Amino acid sequence: MKIDSLVRPKGILLDVDGTLTNKQRVVSERTKEVLAKISKKGIKTGVATGRSYASLAGYILPLFPPEALHIVASGGQIVSSRGQVVWEKLIPHEKVVFLAKEIEKRGAYFIFGQKDILYASASVVPNLLKHPWGIKADSANTLKDWSTPLISVVSINDGVRNFLGSQKDLNAEEIVTGYKPAYFDITAKGVNKGTAAKIWAEKQGILLKDTLAIGDSVNDIELMRVVGASAAMGHAIDEAKKAAQITIGTSEEDGLAEYLEKLLG
Repeated sequence: MKIDSLVRPKGILLDVDGTLTNKQRVVSERTKEVLAKISKKGIKTGVATGRSYASLAGYILPLFPPEALHIVASGGQIVSSRGQVVWEKLIPHEKVVFLAKEIEKRGAYFIFGQKDILYASASVVPNLLKHPWGIKADSANTLKDWSTPLISVVSINDGVRNFLGSQKDLNAEEIVTGYKPAYFDITAKGVNKGTAAKIWAEKQGILLKDTLAIGDSVNDIELMRVVGASAAMGHAIDEAKKAAQITIGTSEEDGLAEYLEKLLG
């Protein structure tokens, strides 16, 4: 399908890492300019990301209008640019505590968000605080209630894979990209970017068939399958390219900005 053949969308959902940002985790000036133009055209635009709101609050979401809605936490939550929660599906406190203990027992580390703070295994916190986006982070041991829409697991191994595979009441997805080590995102059963997109569109007053999704990884595939138009980044995994209607340029060559400029005119 050619770029010109795609009808101008009423809604746009953008993956963050490797789509909105490049390998250096930077949003280019050209991309920022395109986002501003889209906003002025009245097209409902937001991110659809595995990241929690806490990861996005300082750098990514300020690029969007305050009232814009975003799918975060791999579909476990929908928030405004300012962090107002309009929908969420939480993993209960007791389950999160259980998972955290079992994950650490197997030599991996957990991270989850609540409001604008990431909570994590104590040894991971220093690295989170060094993130260029100015992320707030603390040890989860300071919390009383650990309920959250998403748990991420890093430094994974086969022991962790086998354990998470046994948790049938959850959705545990291994995320593989070409620019950082593999990790797991855990959400409640039946929750992903695609299921959240249906709620996102309804709250925007638009139809999924009038929505464009752009991404590069395995957790973008469910989203690509439910929207009317989809594009994969040039560096996307093969499965994402097969799920999308077209493939565009890479994040290193401003592929997203170039595509949106041509699409929107």
